[in-house]
Amino acid sequence: MDAFFASVEIVRNPELKGKPVIIGGDPKKRGVVSTCSYEARKFGVRSAMSLFEAKKRCPQGIFVEGSYHLYSEYSDQVMEILHSFSPITEVVSIDEAYMDVTDFIEEHETAFKLGQKLRQAVFNQTKLTCSVGIGSNKLIAKIASSLGKPNGLYEVPAGCEVAFLASLPIEVIPGIGVKTQAVLNNDGIKRVSDLQNLGMETLIERYGASGYYFHLAAHGKDNRPVQTEDQAPKSIGAESTFEKDQHDPEVLLQELCDLFEKAYRRLRRHRMRARGISVKLRFSDFKTITRSQTLDNHSIDADFLLSETQQLFSRVWEKGTPLRLIGMTFEKLTDSYWQPTFWDWLQEQEENLAK
Repeated sequence: MDAFFASVEIVRNPELKGKPVIIGGDPKKRGVVSTCSYEARKFGVRSAMSLFEAKKRCPQGIFVEGSYHLYSEYSDQVMEILHSFSPITEVVSIDEAYMDVTDFIEEHETAFKLGQKLRQAVFNQTKLTCSVGIGSNKLIAKIASSLGKPNGLYEVPAGCEVAFLASLPIEVIPGIGVKTQAVLNNDGIKRVSDLQNLGMETLIERYGASGYYFHLAAHGKDNRPVQTEDQAPKSIGAESTFEKDQHDPEVLLQELCDLFEKAYRRLRRHRMRARGISVKLRFSDFKTITRSQTLDNHSIDADFLLSETQQLFSRVWEKGTPLRLIGMTFEKLTDSYWQPTFWDWLQEQEENLAK
């Protein structure tokens, strides 16, 4: 989806169209940007940026608190549309999904025409735009979708992956953020072709396990399958890389809560409970640590799980230490839950609250 939260707010209030809309709340208070419209991005505003910095870069920005219940409703509607085109759909976040359409192309003539129909169906039913990338695997499809933004459609024919990637800047590869890009640039690696021209052994020798990933990604290789919701995941998590190293405890805790919310929605969607949680921290020197905790029992209690996650983070993170990345994961999952009607009850409670 294109600037999803901001786009929903614009659909709800058309007067915001064409204006720099920033979702996150009052810039006078501590917090981070959830997302923003493309008009705000022109001023350098980005997700996970502090609201203070966003206000500094875009003084004329319109700051909106955000209605996450409303965004979830729109997300459910979009995902239902996607499932109508292919039941092999993997929802990876509130505004992003992968679809395996291999067995459904013929009825639409081509994958490109299927993508066109999909985008049109989403717009007709929600008035929201989305960008579609078509490729032979997840990696290529994701990069293609980013090149199509906003409101675009980009297809990479099978067999053309290496040529497609060659001229692109290395930062298009998922996982290569600002700091990693700087390290690679300093080594003379600026285009994906530079990675392609270096042998796998050289990349591993220089960058360790990341070098192996760089080699595979640069050649458009990705064997991850599209996982449908009936395929129970072994873990469910979310992570975020900051534009600049972040050490403000309030900003970090707010980001941790946002990541928890994303992961918790997926946990609920799979109707699973967790008996383990973990937090992942990456420091300014790229050192990464992951610490886990096993709970006494499997749980789906949001307040309890959030509290345990926050406590684990507080034990792991030394105050004042800058972080480049923060993440959290639910582990030791089970799809057996103690009360057969629990999920129906939970949904009913949410519906009552919404009223």
